[in-house]
Parts: sequence; C-alpha cells; structure tokens
Amino acid sequence: MFVALHRPLLYFLLLLVSHLFLAASAFSSKERPIIHSVTIKGIHTLKESVLVTSLRTRPKARLSADDLSFDLKTLNAVCHEYGFYVATVRVDTSRSLQDTSAVEVVYTIVEGAPLNLAELVVSGCTDCPEESVLRGLGSQAGSRLDPAVVRRDIDVLLRWYERKGYPFTRIAVGGIDVTTTSTGPGLALELFVDEGELVSIEEVRLQGNTETQDGVILREARVDMHILYDPDQVEKIQRRLSRLNMFSNVRQPEVYVGPRGGGLLIEVEEGNTNTFDGVLGYVPGGAGGADGMVTGLVDISMRNLFGTARKLNVRWQRDDRRTQEIGVRYVEPWFFGLPLNLGAGLFQRQQDTVYVRRIVDAKIDVMLSDVFVIGGVVNQEHIIPSSTLLAPMVATSRTLTMGIEIRYDSRDDAISPTSGVRYRSEYLIGSKDILATTPGVSAQGGTVQKVALDLDSYHRVFGSQVAALGVHGRQITADQVEVSDRYQFGGTNTLRGYVENQFSGSKIAWSNAEYRLLLARHSYLYGFFDMGYYVSPGSSAVLSVQKFKYGYGVGFRLDTDLGNIGVNLALGEGDGLNQAKVHFGLINQF
Repeated sequence: MFVALHRPLLYFLLLLVSHLFLAASAFSSKERPIIHSVTIKGIHTLKESVLVTSLRTRPKARLSADDLSFDLKTLNAVCHEYGFYVATVRVDTSRSLQDTSAVEVVYTIVEGAPLNLAELVVSGCTDCPEESVLRGLGSQAGSRLDPAVVRRDIDVLLRWYERKGYPFTRIAVGGIDVTTTSTGPGLALELFVDEGELVSIEEVRLQGNTETQDGVILREARVDMHILYDPDQVEKIQRRLSRLNMFSNVRQPEVYVGPRGGGLLIEVEEGNTNTFDGVLGYVPGGAGGADGMVTGLVDISMRNLFGTARKLNVRWQRDDRRTQEIGVRYVEPWFFGLPLNLGAGLFQRQQDTVYVRRIVDAKIDVMLSDVFVIGGVVNQEHIIPSSTLLAPMVATSRTLTMGIEIRYDSRDDAISPTSGVRYRSEYLIGSKDILATTPGVSAQGGTVQKVALDLDSYHRVFGSQVAALGVHGRQITADQVEVSDRYQFGGTNTLRGYVENQFSGSKIAWSNAEYRLLLARHSYLYGFFDMGYYVSPGSSAVLSVQKFKYGYGVGFRLDTDLGNIGVNLALGEGDGLNQAKVHFGLINQF
C-alpha cells in the first residue's frame, strides 16, 4: 500500500528513527533491562485500555527494540482506525525511580483532530463501477475511514468486476491524502484498479475422473460455453457435482486463460458409487416370555453404472418371520440428451400370510433446474390374497393411478447435510377394480386418491452442530379402504422406538427431530425425538382407531474403512430400557 507522506507523518518517522537508534545503543549489552511499567500519555478521546492490550511491551518483560518498533506501528494503526490520521506517537524510556535496575516505558500520543473521509476516488479502470455500486460502499464522504470497511469495499468491487467477466481484477489502496474541503480538513482515499483481462469461457478441462465419462461430468455441470465468466454460475458447478453423490471430493473450478481464450478447470476425486446398506435390528421379547426377534434389511445401490450416472437399486427387507419385501428400481438420466430422467420400478411385499402387494411404476422427471424437478408418475398395484387362507381378509384387486410429483432439493450434501431443504409432494388419482371377491369380504372398486408429503430441513446451529427436522404425511381416499390399501410405518426410517411397520392407517403422519454433533464430514453423534399419528378406518365389525405415538433416543454415524456404520438406541412410548430397540447399520462403498 502506498500512502502519501505529509508533514506530521515525516516528523513521526524522524522521531521513530532517533528513538530506535538510542534504544539499540542502550540494549547493546548482553543483559537487557527489565520493564518496570508501561504508560500511555497524551490521549483524550482514545481509551488507554484498548491501546494497552495491543502492545507487545509488558511490565516484568525484557526491553526489546523490536517490540518498541512494533508497538509504535500498532499505536499509529489504532489511531488511524479511529480517524486520527494526523496523530503522532513517540516512545521514551528512563530508569525507574523505584527500581534502578528496571526501566519505565512511556508512549506519548498527540491525537490531533479526527479526520473523516472527504473523497473516494476509483482510478485505473476502463469499465468503472456504476454510481449505484459506489453509493453502496461503506466508505462514503463524511464517514470515518475504517480499514476494515475499506477491505469490505474492495471485496464488493472485486465481486462486481467478477460478475462483469473480470476474474483477475486486483484493487489496491493507491493513496490516503489530507485534503481541504469547504467544511475543513479531510481525507482523500484513492482505490487503484487493475482490471485484468475480460474472460469468456471457451473450453473446459477435466481432471481426476478415472471412471466417470467426461460427457457425464460436463452434462451434469451444465457449463454454458462462449459467455462471459460468471462467478455465481461457477460456484453452482461444484454444488451440482457434489450433490450427485458420485465423487468423494469436488474442488471449486478454477478459471484460466489459454491459447483458445478463457477456460475452466474442474477437478474431481472419484468416489465409491456402489453402496451396500446392511441393517440388523433386535426386538426384545414381550412380557409373556415370547422370544426376541431379529429383523434385517439389505439395500444395494449403484449410482454410476459404467461411468454413465445410470442408477440401479435393489432392496430386500424382512420385518419378521412371515413378512418381507423386495424392490428393484432403475433410472436412465438425460434421456436423448434432454434434461429428462426416466425411471421404472418393481416392488413386492408379502404381508404375513394375508396377502401379497405388487406395484409396478414408471416415472418421467423434468429437471427445471439443478434443485427443482417436476415429474409424472404411473402406478399399477395388484393385491393377491394368500391362497393358504380359508377365508381371505382382502379381495383380489388392481389399482391404476397416475399423477404428478414435485421435488426440491437444496441440501449441500446427500449423506450428512448441514444446510438446505429437501421437499417432495405427490398426488395420484385413479381407479380400483375388484377382480375377485370372496365370502366375508365386502370390497368395492371406485375412485382412489393418494397424497404424499415429505419435508426435511437442515440448519447449522453452532460450528459443528446441526439441527435436522423432518415432517412427513400420507393419505389415501377411496370408497372403501381395505387393510391392503393402508400405509405402514414405524421403525428405523419413520417412527423410531417401534417395530418395523408396526402401525398402519389410511392417514399417517410423523416427524423426526435430530440434533447432531459433527465429528467429520460423514460422521456424527445425535439425539432424536420422533412423533407419529395414524388413523385406521373402521367397518361394521371394527371400530376406527386414531392414535399419537412418540419415540426418542440417541445414536451415531461413523465413516470408517468398512463403510458408514450407524447405531441407534430407541425407546417408544412407555418403554423401559429393557424394551429398547437397537438398530445397527452399515453403508459400505465398494
């Protein structure tokens, strides 16, 4: 930084050189004297307590010429910070009258009149900021010249130039002069701008991708070519690639200028995109002496098949000895190079010995932006009563529905988010056909409507502490809701503290509140409190039921060489410790 010299400052430098010369000769002996006291004199507006805390020279320490020099510069900087730009500072040392082997250090400050900023000049630029930008700066005529405010103003101007396509702009303080205005003396501040080169993006270089195809990264990054450099768009590239959950690390893209013009360097580190999620759960036996029960889940996800970002998921879950489910889902991204994702899935659940539910669905998603998706859904659900029952409890039926799904996802990380929102809502309408009736089952077809809502929000509270809150709901409306039509919930992923899918209803809702203490990027401790509500419609023989439930507990997630291991201990309403549900989870990237 170059600062124009004026007469008081020249006097200050001469005094500084003379005192340092005297101090150096006095300290030439091997044993430097002890400091008895440090005093600041001459101040009227400045506070001595603020000035003393900034000094290196302290009582009972050895006298040092370097410390005296540092303190003179520091006191001068503090004076400038409070607007005293014509202040002078000197230091004197003398033998203490109380202890002749020690010295007294006295700093004398002549404050002078505080000067406000009279003029701000931005020079050296050909594409200067608009008047509205300059009016928005903190350094304005009549205000105190604060170095911290000047630094923020420089950052504002640098950001303005970046948005105009100048990523290499440099701004420095060209000078601070004392000037005379109609209202008296003031300060003139000059900011010198070196704009650098105007850059347009003509090429993109990729580095670090050994499995993922270049075209996939460029497609997902959504880099606009042949346009001026825009820092906001560049920042979005890192977020878009990180949220794919395909890379272990995505660095902020770097801009450069090559023979073809401007370019971006995108550097990634390949992650393990195949996920094995294994969960074991143990439910203690009941009060009647019944044996405990082990439950399990296996979820295999491949998020980057052959480096193309195609996705395949296979899921198997067993709730008890007679209830299990299996599901398969495939997603084809960017169909025909358009922002369209096509997906299809098959799901089947064996519910005790009562019935089998089989669902086939197809989806098409339109990616309106990198966080907002709207999609169309078609579902066909088939209910098949168990052939082993003499008197089936449900009718053989087929339900065809179609509708719309809306998703919004602004989370900063898919596994352990610290900020952002994930929202999903779905509305389906269709018809239910009864294919076969059985004695004792009064079932009828008709119009069916289904509504689903999911909302998860993440907020960083203090440093490494994150609050996570989720609200979820489901509802089915039909002329008659059979047992097979009801939503099931309870357990690890919904209402913790209960057996998997312990509750069912035509209307269900639950909330999950967690307070997390982050240990690493994908490792954290947490406490949680869940609440749930469900309504089971009645019939001529059975009364309707509606209940509130809650669960609470603690758990942790640890990112290890074996995978991401999770354990939680959950208690339901009225449970004692001997009835706690313990769940173990392993997410292994292989």
